[in-house]
Amino acid sequence: MNIAAHEHRPARSTPTAYQLQAAVLAGRVLDPAGNSETSLVVSYDQLATGGLYRSQDLQAGHALLQRAHLVVVEGSSHVPTPTLVSLCGLPDDVAAELLLQELMVEEPPLWLYAAVVDDEVRWENVPESDQEALEQLLEDATRREALLMSVGRTLDAAQLAEQGAHGEEFVVELCRKHLCELDRPDLAAAVSRVSLRSDELGYDVTSPDTTGHRHRIEVKTTSSASVGRVEFFLSRNEATVGVRDPRWSLVAVRRNRDDSLELIGWCSSVNLVPHLPRDVSGQGRWANVRLSIAITDFQPGLPLDAQS
Repeated sequence: MNIAAHEHRPARSTPTAYQLQAAVLAGRVLDPAGNSETSLVVSYDQLATGGLYRSQDLQAGHALLQRAHLVVVEGSSHVPTPTLVSLCGLPDDVAAELLLQELMVEEPPLWLYAAVVDDEVRWENVPESDQEALEQLLEDATRREALLMSVGRTLDAAQLAEQGAHGEEFVVELCRKHLCELDRPDLAAAVSRVSLRSDELGYDVTSPDTTGHRHRIEVKTTSSASVGRVEFFLSRNEATVGVRDPRWSLVAVRRNRDDSLELIGWCSSVNLVPHLPRDVSGQGRWANVRLSIAITDFQPGLPLDAQS
């Protein structure tokens, strides 16, 4: 029997507790070094489950593990990932909960984006069948909400990282274009996206200008600038570098609904300092802050323009 034949996408996007537990059992059959498909089917046929799970259920569970990218096929061998090996060593209920989280990150249900908004779960946007599946797995409403919030934050972080990378490349190209238009292709070649090497420098892009100065640019890409404000997250390290470095500036980029990018402008750390939080004691320090800066605080163009 072909394990892959059991892979299907039900109308309900959330697997039931029964399906998740079957997947956990299927995962525990896997050898860390891998198993052939034939040996897996034999193992599922022979696995003692007290009649609770059929071989077909375990094979369907295996397909679910593949959908979650917790099993990879190398040649003719099905190999569990280190994450799956670790997960299968946990208690049944914890393993099933973490498996659902892995699956939702790999295959986000469409309703998730409407259900998890800011710091709350809007249950009215979760289909009834999915609510029932979640309740079967997690009786505690707080744990159900925490699970969805965790998945939402993971997806937001991935989306922000991708959005930020596009914004940085956009600014690199703008800097190069600016310098080429001033007949300095030699300087344009020196523009660099340093965030590819390290994200701990406090800036993303370095660019020379025609006066001999080198600018260090922190790029923030946002989709909220159309309402008159620019909202973004700033780390303590970025703020510290900005305050100490007179050649540091923040360049804001707007991501439009059609995913096109548009330059908003730039500002120096002087515009940001009044909005930064303060440590109220020596026992706690802020690490990241979400800022909302008036779009009028940004100067048009690039910081290179002000120096060239």
